[in-house]
Amino acid sequence: MLLLEGESPDKPVRVEVDYNCLMNWKTGILLGIALLVAGLLLGWLLLPRVDSTFPDPGEIQGRQTLQVSFNRPMDPASVEEHLSLSPDYDGEISWDEDHRIITFTPLRIWPSGGTVTLQIGRGSKSRLRLPLLRELQVNWPVSPTSLVYLWPADGVSNLYKINPVNGESEALTDLTAGVLAYSISPDRESIIFSTPGESGTSQIIFLDPGSEEETRIINCQDGLCTAPQLSADGNWLAFEFISDQPESKPGVRVYSIPEQTYRDLGSPDEYLEKPLWSPAGWLAYYNQTHKGYQFWNPISDKTLFLANDTGGDGSWSADGRYFLTSEILFVSETLAPRHLQLFDLVEKNSRDLTQGNFLEDLNPSFAPQGLRFAFSRKSLKPQEWTPGRQLWVMDLDSGETFPLTEEVDYQHTSFAWHPDGERLAYVRYNQAALSEPPEIWLIESSGEDALRLIINGFAPGWIP
Repeated sequence: MLLLEGESPDKPVRVEVDYNCLMNWKTGILLGIALLVAGLLLGWLLLPRVDSTFPDPGEIQGRQTLQVSFNRPMDPASVEEHLSLSPDYDGEISWDEDHRIITFTPLRIWPSGGTVTLQIGRGSKSRLRLPLLRELQVNWPVSPTSLVYLWPADGVSNLYKINPVNGESEALTDLTAGVLAYSISPDRESIIFSTPGESGTSQIIFLDPGSEEETRIINCQDGLCTAPQLSADGNWLAFEFISDQPESKPGVRVYSIPEQTYRDLGSPDEYLEKPLWSPAGWLAYYNQTHKGYQFWNPISDKTLFLANDTGGDGSWSADGRYFLTSEILFVSETLAPRHLQLFDLVEKNSRDLTQGNFLEDLNPSFAPQGLRFAFSRKSLKPQEWTPGRQLWVMDLDSGETFPLTEEVDYQHTSFAWHPDGERLAYVRYNQAALSEPPEIWLIESSGEDALRLIINGFAPGWIP
């Protein structure tokens, strides 16, 4: 019983409480709470989150793509606005049809030995305009540049690669017939090699070092195709071709990859070899018949000729202006050293880079940047003569010339610059013990920290 103020106890006032209303009020509160929780839960479920990243944590290499997958369709503009890479890198961004997966494809290879960091900020939104609550940051270490080589030198050779930092090596090919010759594509993403087939035939194959996927480009049914070289734009593949027809001479054949057509350079009675593309699109090859280097531009169809009796290995400067090779100099009946011959395709002239009549220089190799180059040298003076040729470096800009090795019994050759231009791989042979196998060494461009990497290997080159 409830007494109201001013009322007598003898006359109580009865107040009835509507328990149904009270229960409805409580139910409403509970229902509101439930709806709020459900709304929050639904909102949480609809919030965008990162599902995964690709590749998984670990090293990346070459021009490997980076991917981020979300649990919800995203607003591409907001994600791209809040995406950053360190170091800053040019590349292409693409999405899948559902806008759940964003892919970044770099336009050049990742920096060897560094780290790539990808960030996506919290300002990114989903298609429903819900925010990404947690910032994403992924760090991918970039694998060190690997040294590619052929092994063994005294048997059927296959392609291998070695990590020069930890010394770990692995086979890239395992062919019964082996690899005849190889080159590395200008973008360093592919290895192009030739392998013999049956009855004197051969194949030219593109190898992706990362996935180890092989693609056959040329199937030579009428002869031997070897020494493949890919042009800088990736449209032309030049190679030596030796026909299976009797008395035919070796030649140079060019294959147009987009058009899938062939062109034989020179005439059938000319002996041609050693094709080598320049970064500017010229193809150099040696004409044994006419004793000189031919230069051909497939776009303009222009040709140039450099008289050269030696036919030594050549090298292009990084800008494609200069071609460097060796040439024999007939000083007397008993003295004929080989000198370095530099050909300027712009001025269309050549000059001798070797000073004096008693130095012999050959096997030049331009650095990937600037106008430095490596070459092998020995003195022909009786009091200074040595069995081996040493590794030297010359800078065309400064005129500076200096040796990197001083091992008089060893022949140094097959110089391969590291992409950073600060290290050189090379092959050395012991001229005092010819039965010893060749060795592949690595040395700093300053001449310090020489390191033997491979015994019985040859033909070094660099890939990401």
